[in-house]
Formats: sequence, C-alpha cells, structure tokens
Amino acid sequence: MNIKKILIFLLVLITGVGKSAGQQSKKREVQSAKWTIEKVNAWYKQQQWIVGANFLPSTAINQLEMWQAESFDPQTIERELGWAAKIGLNTMRVYLHSVAWKQDPDGLKKRMDQYLGIADQHGIKTIFVFFDDCWNKEAKPGKQAAPKPGIHNSGWVQDPGQPGSGDPKNFPDLEKYVKDVLGHFGKDKRILLWDLYNEPGNSDKGNESLPLLKKVFSWARSSGPEQPITSGIWKWDLEELNAFQIQNSDVITYHDYEEPEWHLRVIQMLKTHGRPLICTEYMARTRNSRFSNTLPMLKKENIGAINWGLVAGKSNTIYAWDTPLPQGNQPVEWFHDVFKNDGTPYRQDETDLIRNLTNRDGGKQTKTYTIRNNGMEARFSDCGARLMSLLVPGKNGKQVDVVMGFDDPAAYNSSTEPYFGATIGRYGNRIARGKFSLEGKQYQLTINNGLNTLHGGITGFQYKDWTLVKPADSVLICTLLSPDGDNGFPGNLSVTVVYTLTHKHELQIQYTAVCDQPTVVNLTNHAFFNLNGKGSILNHWMTINADKYTPVDSGLIPTGKLVDVRGTPFDFRSMKTIGSRIDMQDEQLRFGKGYDHNFVLNKNKGAVAEVYGDLSHIVMKIYTSEPGLQFYSGNFMEGKNKLRTGPDHFRTAFALETQHFPDSPNQPSFPSTLLRPSETYKSSTTYSFSVRR
Repeated sequence: MNIKKILIFLLVLITGVGKSAGQQSKKREVQSAKWTIEKVNAWYKQQQWIVGANFLPSTAINQLEMWQAESFDPQTIERELGWAAKIGLNTMRVYLHSVAWKQDPDGLKKRMDQYLGIADQHGIKTIFVFFDDCWNKEAKPGKQAAPKPGIHNSGWVQDPGQPGSGDPKNFPDLEKYVKDVLGHFGKDKRILLWDLYNEPGNSDKGNESLPLLKKVFSWARSSGPEQPITSGIWKWDLEELNAFQIQNSDVITYHDYEEPEWHLRVIQMLKTHGRPLICTEYMARTRNSRFSNTLPMLKKENIGAINWGLVAGKSNTIYAWDTPLPQGNQPVEWFHDVFKNDGTPYRQDETDLIRNLTNRDGGKQTKTYTIRNNGMEARFSDCGARLMSLLVPGKNGKQVDVVMGFDDPAAYNSSTEPYFGATIGRYGNRIARGKFSLEGKQYQLTINNGLNTLHGGITGFQYKDWTLVKPADSVLICTLLSPDGDNGFPGNLSVTVVYTLTHKHELQIQYTAVCDQPTVVNLTNHAFFNLNGKGSILNHWMTINADKYTPVDSGLIPTGKLVDVRGTPFDFRSMKTIGSRIDMQDEQLRFGKGYDHNFVLNKNKGAVAEVYGDLSHIVMKIYTSEPGLQFYSGNFMEGKNKLRTGPDHFRTAFALETQHFPDSPNQPSFPSTLLRPSETYKSSTTYSFSVRR
C-alpha cells in the first residue's frame, strides 16, 4: 500500500468519514462504556514509562505450551523475568489461549495468578492477549510439536484458529472464556490492560475476523474490567478492521517493524486521536527496527514500547519471518530477542541502552568527587567521568558556576541531553551512517543520531562507569576499559583522563589511551558553559582562532571541504557576540539551527578560543593540542531538563569541544584518528579563567 493511500486511510480513521448511519449506530452501541479521552490520559499519566517485551518462556514453543498444566514452567518464568527486570523492563505482553481454558478453566486461572505473582515480585505489569490470527491454523491440546530448525515461530498457534474464528457457533464458548477471565482478573492491579485480539485479519483472513473482533469488545465491555481494553492496528489495508479497532480501543495500540522515519510518521498521525499510544510490537533488527534507533524515539514521544521477544528459545524468533535457515545455523544477525538462553545479552550495547533509558543501574549508586585549588572547585561523577559543576571566581570574587548541570548525579540518567559535562568517546562527534573501513575491514557502529553515529554510539563513554581516584586535592584520575566491539568499535581500549585544577585558575584535561587492535579514537569533554551562570548566551563575546571551518550537509556530516570563514557568520577571528549573526539567512546555520560546526584551528601558539561573560565579566581562554574545535550554541535545548539554575532553555549554554574533525575515519584529507597498538593516544586541553575588570 503506497504512502498516499496510507495517509488517506489514517485521515478516515481520524474523521470517521465513510461510515454509514447503521455502522455509526453500531459503533456507538459498542462504545457506550469506552473510556473518555480525559479518563484514559489521566490513567496513562499515573503509569511509569511502559517498556517491555512480548513474553514467552524459552521452554515453550507457543502460548498453549506456556499455559497447559503439564508444561507450565514457573522456574523459567521466574528466571527470565528476573533478567528482564534487571535491565529495567516493567511490562510483559503475554498471550493466553482458549484451549488451555477449555481443558481446565480453574487451573488456567491459578496458573495466571501464579504468573502474575512472579511478575509482580519483579515489578512487572502484564498485558494479557486473548485472541490471535497469526501462524498455524489449528491448536491441539497436549504435547506440542518440537521446533523446526531455523523456522521462525514454527509452532505458534492461532486462537481460536481456522475456521473457528469465523464460525459464530464457537462464539458462546469463547464468550464464556473471555467473561470468566475478565470476571476473575478485571480488578487485578497487576494487569496493565487487556489486548483483546492480536492482528485480526492475519493469515489472509481479512474481514472474516471482524465479527469475532466486534463480539470480544462487546463481551469485554459488559464484563466491566477496571483496566483499559484495546486491539492493536497492524496492517494499513485492513481498513474496516483498523477503523473498528481505533474507534473502540481505550488506549491506541499498534505494531510497527519499520525504520524510525516511517514509524515516526505513523506516530504523528495516530497522536491526532488524543489518546495514549503503546507500540505493542517492534524491533526486527534486519528490517532496521532496532533498540538503538526506535526505543529512544518512543521514550521521547512518551509512547509505550513493547518489543517482540525476550529470551531465545523454542519459538525460534532469532530467525526472520521470511528468511528461514532450515539447517538451524545461527543467523548473521538475530531478528528478535534480547537474551541468550543463559541470560547473557545478545548485544551488551542494547541492554546497556535499555538500562539507561529505564534508569535501571542494578542498584549501583553514582559516586561524586570534588577537587579544589585557589578559589576554584570542580565536581565530577563516576558515571561518564562527568564534570558536573565548575566554580570559578567572578567579579567581586564571588564564585560563579560556569558549567550547567544537575545537583543530583542520578538525574543525568533521565536527562534528554545525555552529554552534559561527560567525557565523550570512543569518537567525539559524528561518523556518517555509523560506518568506516580500517585496513580493509568495514565496521558498523551503533546508530543514535538519525542515520549516523554521534559521540560513540548509543552507549558511549557518557554512560560508562569509570574508576575515579583522587591522589591530591586538586587532581582526579579517571580510567576506563572499553572492550573490543564496544558500540561496534574494534579492539580493547584502555583510557585515562586526568583533571587538574591549577593555582592559575585553570582546569587542565589530559587524555591518554592505548589499544590492542587498530582502532579510531577521538576523545573530548562535552561541558555546557554559561559564563554568567544562567540566562541567554547570545550576549557572550567570543573569538575562535580559525581561518577555516568544515561545512556540513543536512545531517551535520562534513562535506570534506575546508571553507574560509571570511565573509561568513563563522568568522570569529575578532571579538563578536555569539548572537550577532546566529539568525542570518545562511544554509549552514539552517542545517545546525545555529552554530554546530567544527572550526579548523590555526597552528600558531596561544589560545584557540576566548569567551567573555557580559554579566559576570569572566573570561575563559581555551588551549589545546587538538586540530579542531566544535562550537555548539545550544540550538536543540528545549527547556525539558530542570538544572541547578532552572530549565535548559533554548541557547542558554554553549559547548566548545576540542577534538579531531567529525567523520575523520571517512575523510582521508582530514587529520587521522587512527590509533595502532604500538602507539599511545595523547591529547590535552586547558580552560583558563580570569576576570576582566
């Protein structure tokens, strides 16, 4: 279905256009108890960010094997939900099956209660799913078939199956099943919501599933559960089914296994309904629906995120839908699933990202360290070897905190700006499409900035737990071992960063690193400065000792050219205010929404940049061994983070990051960032402070 038809269809969903009076009447009849927009949004605000997985224990091939008495496996459920909880997952979407109820209604409810007890102990809520139109047509009680090697979901079974889902003779028994379960668990606070019908119309059923879909909504409404009900849209050309689902669900749920750009377009259209959104299926790595590019987007949009798959097991969902490997070979890249069968992550960077986005640090308390010298004071945390604050003497000797950040070190984990004051690595700035070649081998990094890698990837050094040692009151030593494969970078890399406050009112930063394989390294610090302590930075005066800069494309990747700053808004060779030309009509400023560009530093000795705070009279001079300086004028700050001095509003801080040029691994004419095992990476930067009377 093409994009134009999809957008037209979504417009139909929004407006209700095209329904006959009879259809509208039937809709109102079913919707009589539908939650109001005000009620469901109030409910959603009471929830933590909903993030989790579709759960099937690794010892079950399908939902029937999970729930039958002889194969119910609470030990595996306990173990695997524990792994989920440790990375911060708080919701599981779990399929029931009517055959298990027909066999033993009371037994099924007891096992459901046992499951809910285990999940609740781990702080996990549950979305139960009643019916399903996916995969094998007929479910049979008893021992289930063994998995077929290399075949995705070879044993998953529909419920009630074919032709049962389209036969009204089956509806009375299905009604008893739904009402029995909802009557028993309809007030259970361990249950988040009820998903009444998964992917109705799948397996080429189309509108054949519509009568049962309508019935199950009617049965659920008449049962009066205290939890909301839903059925998720999943295929855009099933117009009548989708319209009914949207119009009758309390919470709008949907499935999307596409790339983020398309996924975001769907979100924007569905948001027009004014109801909470939960994506109840996503994450298919080989389709470029990944944790790295989708999960941060869903959190930013405040949308629940339930990926498919938790632990690799009998369901074979590490294999793709349409590319079976009948010999059972390992796929080059897993399709779904987060953990291997022994609980180790399939990809450590993914579980690190999930843990960070859910603020789950395994109970570890972030430690802070303070160094002092001659009226200056700097505070750091071991998470990201992060500069949290920097107090320097201002006019009249009063200290001013010139680095923006939080007082609470834990607040950095939930910040929408992850780089406040952090040590950045392995590679500061952007690498185009997260790819580079080294000695004939191509490396794929994690993607976290559109199509590109920014500041080391989704779990760069800003998220790492560094070892910090304070050998003297004015010195702090930070060390980190970045393992081979960290965010896709080759080789084990040992990094040391030394912060020193001198008696001359200087903050010195020295970086060293060694590796055991050829790799690329570009370290920097991402302090956000405001020399007045707060307020706009547009009246700060600044010089940058650079005759050229590296222009970028619309994705902020350098074009490879070095362009003269003369006659452009990028000429800071003489003192100018930051705001004097920032809003000029200039393509480069439009790409960055202001300044977000690398300056090619002149090689003559002296300060590479100087900034003057117009209110504090504080002067900051920067000296560095690096060839480049990235100037960022706070263009993407939106006031979402409540810092020590208040919200981080638009252009209330700037960054001057000393570093090699962006995308150097893909630009042979740029200074090299290659580090070999026989070499030592060395870099130094000094921020010198004084007061201009």
